[in-house]
Amino acid sequence: MYTYTPYVISHFRNRASTLLVGAVWAALVSLVFLWAGPQASPLAMAFAVASSVTWIAGGRAAGLWLRSSGRRRGPAAPAAGGAERIALLVCVCNDLDEAAVIRSSRQDVPVDVILLDDSTDAGVRARVDGLAAARGWQVIRREVRSGFKAGNLNAGIARFRGRYDAYLICDSDVVLDAGVARVCGSELADPTVAVAQASPAASVGKTRFARYFGPLLATHLGVTRRGRGAHGVTAFLGRGALVRAAAIDDVGGFPEAVAEDLAMTVRLRRRGWRIVDADVAFTEDYPIDYAAFRVQMRKTAEGAVEFLRRPGRMRGLRVREALDLALETALVPVTALAGAATLVTGAALAGTGTPPPIWVMVVSAVAAAAPLLPEAVRRARSQRLAAGIAFALAAGLLYASTTFVVLAAVVRTALGRRATFWVTPKTTSRRGVAETAALLRDEMLLVPLLAVGAVLVSGSLLAAGGPLGPAALAALFTIGMVRRARTERVLVPVPSSRRPATVPHRSPAPAAFPARSRTLAS
Repeated sequence: MYTYTPYVISHFRNRASTLLVGAVWAALVSLVFLWAGPQASPLAMAFAVASSVTWIAGGRAAGLWLRSSGRRRGPAAPAAGGAERIALLVCVCNDLDEAAVIRSSRQDVPVDVILLDDSTDAGVRARVDGLAAARGWQVIRREVRSGFKAGNLNAGIARFRGRYDAYLICDSDVVLDAGVARVCGSELADPTVAVAQASPAASVGKTRFARYFGPLLATHLGVTRRGRGAHGVTAFLGRGALVRAAAIDDVGGFPEAVAEDLAMTVRLRRRGWRIVDADVAFTEDYPIDYAAFRVQMRKTAEGAVEFLRRPGRMRGLRVREALDLALETALVPVTALAGAATLVTGAALAGTGTPPPIWVMVVSAVAAAAPLLPEAVRRARSQRLAAGIAFALAAGLLYASTTFVVLAAVVRTALGRRATFWVTPKTTSRRGVAETAALLRDEMLLVPLLAVGAVLVSGSLLAAGGPLGPAALAALFTIGMVRRARTERVLVPVPSSRRPATVPHRSPAPAAFPARSRTLAS
């Protein structure tokens, strides 16, 4: 009698989830085009195309969720012959968190701690030196600060070539579990493994914003990593990972790009190296407020477009793996473009008296919320149903409010502007009227253009309402942030190190537009 092994069951579930999601998407696309065809309108066809694209993101999220529900791999058994000489590389750039670095250094196997300091602030540099002197750690600084975070890592690793078996990559706000070096080191006992990647989660939030939305990080990335892993695709996240020194040398170091984690994943896979998930975790800071969240979304969009501008770098990967990486990378920029197109064409259709079907709008809303549903379900189960519904609504509005900041980043980078390594602020923002207007400058530029275009195409002023929705949400979140900043207390004191920096680190005046860096940000 044939016995169905867990592998066979898992393989069947993965294949079934892919076919199910594909069939549902194809059916919905057929229906929306059956509606658009008789309209004999370019607007209707454009709306159908844009809607179909936005549904891809929802379908992918649903498919990953289905695959992630399968059997999880148990803890790896201790293995001999793994990485023994390990260096903990902590990247710092004006954002030193002494407590986090100290906690990360307390591994249950010996590690050498090296602080790769790219700070321009004299006060932060002095704190880095003081921490290293007190703990017996080493500080590495480079004269020419280029190549973003990857350039900092490459400069540090070049100083120690041949001394270590592997490097534990860590940002200054990351807290590694005590067993990260040991568990990841055992994974490197397999000579084909280049990276052992720990699982990320958000640290306890310092503000109400971070505490409320922060748990989404662990849930979303957990579902995504398990879902992609079910098809044999594992990615390097750029922190919380042990990387084999020989693999770094083999691929010529970390690619000096904004999305160095994605680019490094591709380099390693093209050379035949494996990346595996390790059964151990680390925590990191979630954006502290709405302004920091916008900075993070902008950085993600620019890094993705920068990577996609050179699709040839994925040549040599397995077809399934290349498609997965391309799709995962393209989700943020493509969804932003398609979402904006849906809003504008939908509003224009409404202005001409032929509004899109209600069911299409409902499907689009569900597709947009699909990546948030695992966390919403978790809250509904652990708290109450109302908590899950409230989170899905709040998080959906939060991401919708960043439509135009992402769209602006996509357009600028796609047109050839160099991607920028934005520094996510670590302290809450306090803004006046002028600073708030600067934060919303992308909405102030794009919304009038899109609204005028929709009105001209449809001939109705009602069409201007489409682009106004995300802009109104952005304004509401910004105003709420300004009001809370006056009274909210940060749970953990964080010494402010944000001062105007000199070129090439561009840091505007305090409390103005978020700082950015063309070299390194942790």
